[in-house]
Amino acid sequence: MIPVLTKEQAYKLDKDTIESGHLSEAELMDNAGKAIAQFFCESIKDPFNQKVVVVCGKGNNGGDGVITHSYLKKYNVSSEIVFTEEKHNHSKLIKKYKISKREYTVYNDKTKFDIYDWIIDGIFGIGLSRSINKKYQKIIKKINNNDNSISIDIPSGISADGFSCIDIVKSKFTLTFGYSKLGHYLLPINNLSQLNIGFKSILTDIQKVESSDINNILKSINKKCDIHKYSNGKSFIYGGIKYSGATILSTLACLKTGSGYVNLYYDDSYKMLDKIDLLIPEVVMTNKILDKKDIKTPILIGPGDNKIDNISPYHIDSSEIIVDGGAMEIDLKIDHYPTYSILTPHMGELRKFYGYEEVNFLDVNILKSLQSEVQERIIVLKSFNTFIITKDMIYIMDRGPSLLATAGTGDVLSGILVSLLSQGYSRLEASLLGTYLHAEAANYYMNYISKDGMTASDLIDCITHAFNALRKND
Repeated sequence: MIPVLTKEQAYKLDKDTIESGHLSEAELMDNAGKAIAQFFCESIKDPFNQKVVVVCGKGNNGGDGVITHSYLKKYNVSSEIVFTEEKHNHSKLIKKYKISKREYTVYNDKTKFDIYDWIIDGIFGIGLSRSINKKYQKIIKKINNNDNSISIDIPSGISADGFSCIDIVKSKFTLTFGYSKLGHYLLPINNLSQLNIGFKSILTDIQKVESSDINNILKSINKKCDIHKYSNGKSFIYGGIKYSGATILSTLACLKTGSGYVNLYYDDSYKMLDKIDLLIPEVVMTNKILDKKDIKTPILIGPGDNKIDNISPYHIDSSEIIVDGGAMEIDLKIDHYPTYSILTPHMGELRKFYGYEEVNFLDVNILKSLQSEVQERIIVLKSFNTFIITKDMIYIMDRGPSLLATAGTGDVLSGILVSLLSQGYSRLEASLLGTYLHAEAANYYMNYISKDGMTASDLIDCITHAFNALRKND
């Protein structure tokens, strides 16, 4: 796991590093500017024939930009500075790094950014907490007219805690220092790189999941062993009839992920029974609700719009239960749902926890609010990144492509999760491994089949390929 910092934690890391004597503030800033210049020279095509402008605000990001310019010049890259303010607060750095007056200008309405090959954005940093005025809106729009921009630490217009202005820099690369910030994952950010500038290590309650973490979770397989259909676990799915396609997708995903025996519940009015049997011959249909003897059977409730109250009372706080978005209802708070459940809302369904209140974006306050209420439950919150929220930790899965914004893919994830529970993975292990497989199945489709047009059914067919990539050393 890799630590992810809030604004407060990032400031504390700066302070602790400096106060410990490990590095001074001047050394940290020098390391930052040098690292950005080195990234440019090593990662940008034909760097020594590029014309660069570093746009510097009044704060520390602007200071990092001044030092970046100095090192770019030292490395023989054509670079200039544009300060956003006449009183830019960087006179000492200009003197220290021997930057001449002809190397910088102050922004005005006639300033052009389209004459440069690359723009380095050092306007605002991770602490932005207010809307920006028209002048800065215009600057950011001008920057965004150039396809080639690099943001220092975080794109200007976004804060480390998820605050976002209407206008933000749409950078091609974002270069952050030491550790990534929560804000990097709350909005779509391209090509994030973490530059080592000498920070000390830090422990946080927000962590990004790495492939190595998933490899440590994945159970090994024995190619020759005495097993039967129950060896890989039994799953029980309460499928709704309103959207029967969702039920089918979850069931197929559950089977494809490896559950050995899947019971699909239907009520007597279900007219699709014969068609389900034809579509999924491996599933066992039943109109009998689970009883006491099946207390350990993992349950999926919700795909197809089935409600949580349909589960037998014996299982509400005894069984491991996946609650799909179809089982979530307006105004029912988190504590209404089973104690040992995994809730899987997407951003639209998240509104159900807050009544009809608009929740169109995530920030640290929403995540922490959910964490304070979750208790023994786990929330798998689906956005362009996935947030796995427990009472002790927030995990970030950032591997999923935008192809996952497709109808039915959430039902596929629910099926994957209940299948992994049936195979003996803990709820946290299933949440981490399941979201990883979900993302990597989509990546497989995008990399080897098509970058367009993926359906939820296509995603199911790619689950085995995602598993196979994980098991390449088995």
